[in-house]
Amino acid sequence: MDREQRSAVSRARILAAATKIFAEKGPDGARIDQIARAAGINKRMIYSYFGSKEELYVAVLRCNYNKIYTVSKDAVDLKGDPRENMARAVRAYFYFLAGHEAFVRLSSWEALNGGRFTRKVLPEFVDLIVLEFDDLIKDGIKRKFIRPNTDIRQVIISIQALCLTYFNRLEIMRPLWKEDMLSEEMLEARLQHILDLIIDGIFCHGEAIE
Repeated sequence: MDREQRSAVSRARILAAATKIFAEKGPDGARIDQIARAAGINKRMIYSYFGSKEELYVAVLRCNYNKIYTVSKDAVDLKGDPRENMARAVRAYFYFLAGHEAFVRLSSWEALNGGRFTRKVLPEFVDLIVLEFDDLIKDGIKRKFIRPNTDIRQVIISIQALCLTYFNRLEIMRPLWKEDMLSEEMLEARLQHILDLIIDGIFCHGEAIE
């Protein structure tokens, strides 16, 4: 393994450990010493790679938002059916959240802190996601599957709210459910409800409007 590969491995270990610690303790409560121990890395190396705890936290956010963008982008095929494209994109995001509790917690910390660090990262990914969804929406409108007055940013906010709220409110909502809210059946039921709301909300009834 050459120096560049070793560096990449070390950075990945730091980001993984930092994601876990920041998710548990928040950006203010986390300590570089804790992250270094969890990563099995000398803390001086963390400063060498990232400069400061704040910059490491921003890097953690960027890494996670990049994963979300990638899974959503890979789910869309503009040559395919617009409904299936939307369903795949929403499914990819929903199950990303289901499998990444740390990111859900990071989102909650950012909400509590007024999004002070997310503002440094999210705009670049929002622009990319808007471009991807904009193509999907425009294609659907052109093919008369999607309502022509559909606002792409409203759709993105609705998807984010419907999906993320389920996971970051689990502990509050558990008393209302007898079932395990993270079971395969409950996750799929929740996803289908979200898809019904989104697809019924923006798609025309029937195959297409003539």
